[in-house]
Amino acid sequence: MELYMKGMKVEMEEKKSGCGIFLGFIALVFLAIIIVITVLYSMNPIKFEQQLADVQVKIEDYLNQRYNFKPVYEENLIMPEVEGLAEAQRYYYFQQLSEPAKKIYVTIEESIEKLKNGEENIPLPASLNEVAISEGKEKVAEEFQNAWDAFITDKSEYYFIDSSKVCLVTKSITRGNDVKYEFYIGKGENKNYFIDGYTSKEQVEKALSEIELAKKEIVEKATGNNLDKILYVHDWMLENISYDSTENSKKTNIYTALIEKNTICEGYARLFKYMMDEFEIPCVIVSGTATDTNGKTERHAWNYVYINNNWYAVDVTWDDPIIIGTGKVTSDIKYKYFLKGDTTISKDHKISGQITKNGKKFIVPELSLLDF
Repeated sequence: MELYMKGMKVEMEEKKSGCGIFLGFIALVFLAIIIVITVLYSMNPIKFEQQLADVQVKIEDYLNQRYNFKPVYEENLIMPEVEGLAEAQRYYYFQQLSEPAKKIYVTIEESIEKLKNGEENIPLPASLNEVAISEGKEKVAEEFQNAWDAFITDKSEYYFIDSSKVCLVTKSITRGNDVKYEFYIGKGENKNYFIDGYTSKEQVEKALSEIELAKKEIVEKATGNNLDKILYVHDWMLENISYDSTENSKKTNIYTALIEKNTICEGYARLFKYMMDEFEIPCVIVSGTATDTNGKTERHAWNYVYINNNWYAVDVTWDDPIIIGTGKVTSDIKYKYFLKGDTTISKDHKISGQITKNGKKFIVPELSLLDF
């Protein structure tokens, strides 16, 4: 056999093995075992099960000694009890909210179609009246902001809603000495709830269809176990997306990353989570600051992803540097921030836990100390 690698000819010798004979022998042995098992089990089931367990232990010991077998772990992992799969994957930040904020979060998600239609005064839970009476209207406003922060961080797919256009509307009804409060979602003086560039529900639906098709193409090619899928998405993003270095760029969402293929760190982080959600691989967006090699510190967003019973950091943005001239991204750069533990990532990444300035400080998962 001859291989050609980068202009270098490499000769390799084909070798044949006795695998076929060995496998045939193994098959006969298993057939004999099945016959013996059937006879013994019919005679004394309880004693047989005890003896079978002893034999299994002896076989495992023999294989470990003879072939140095190592245990194999499944890649599709069960999350620890403290972090259920659904919570870690799609509702990680939701779980950290108070009960009133959780109700607001759920109402927002259930009202997506109403938001698309531009409906005004979408009712929030009536129970918020009790919060307003006992702790003040300001407390409801705080819970509303916390709910929204958690929602937009958990749910990258609703990128088309502009946070600055979603308002908390408060109505007070006074009867004698009694005051009752009602709270609604409104859009203030805005024509709709959409980010710049969208003016109608039809435009949003068209964009979502584009995203769905692009996502499907990636899903079909990202085969294998969880690690294979994480790696494929990471590499696809490096090969297809360019960083938008425009000052005050608004390219922060999955559409700019997946369709326009030009975005900033937030867009990278949101798309990575969006794809991990599709594969049901637990992943969260992490916000904070990062300091580059020139000593410049800026607000930044990256991801934590869960695999092999641990959380690891992935910063796709910093694995995709801007190359000037004809240079290429080498492997040491390409995977410098791929599946890193706390010891590595904490050197230049600092977590704030806050989605908006002065907002709730959320807790992020505890990383593995060591790299993957």
